Amino acid sequence: MFNNKSKLIVLTMAIGAMLLAGCGNSSSAGGGHEGHAGHGSSDKQDSKNEMSAMIKVNLQVPEEVKINEAVTISAQVTQEEKAVDDADKVEFELWLDGADHEKIEGKLTKDGTYQIEKTFDKAGTYTVISHVTARDMHSMPKKQFTVK
Repeated sequence: MFNNKSKLIVLTMAIGAMLLAGCGNSSSAGGGHEGHAGHGSSDKQDSKNEMSAMIKVNLQVPEEVKINEAVTISAQVTQEEKAVDDADKVEFELWLDGADHEKIEGKLTKDGTYQIEKTFDKAGTYTVISHVTARDMHSMPKKQFTVK
């Protein structure tokens, strides 16, 4: 069925695949295996590969909202209890139940707080999601409030 040339090609490809798999970077907690010390098992490299602490977003909406009265909606962004003033993007997505969604970009005010000012012209239950992208992470807290 197979001639010697075909068997040799298949054998060569199989050995090549095993060699490539054996020399790949290990994703185990040990950072490598015996005989491959140069493949990521140094202390310096391990500390660079540690995952950063997650960002935290405290979405704040007013307790009471009245029709045609300006209100402030804000998101305070922190990481390890420190303000994040360098977020890539902070966007507030708002909608009245059953209506179209609106997205408004938040502006940094101080100490990791990004905010918008909005006036609502219709009564009802609104939902807001703050889309925060910062330090290679994304957080989307959501809250509801009522406009009367």
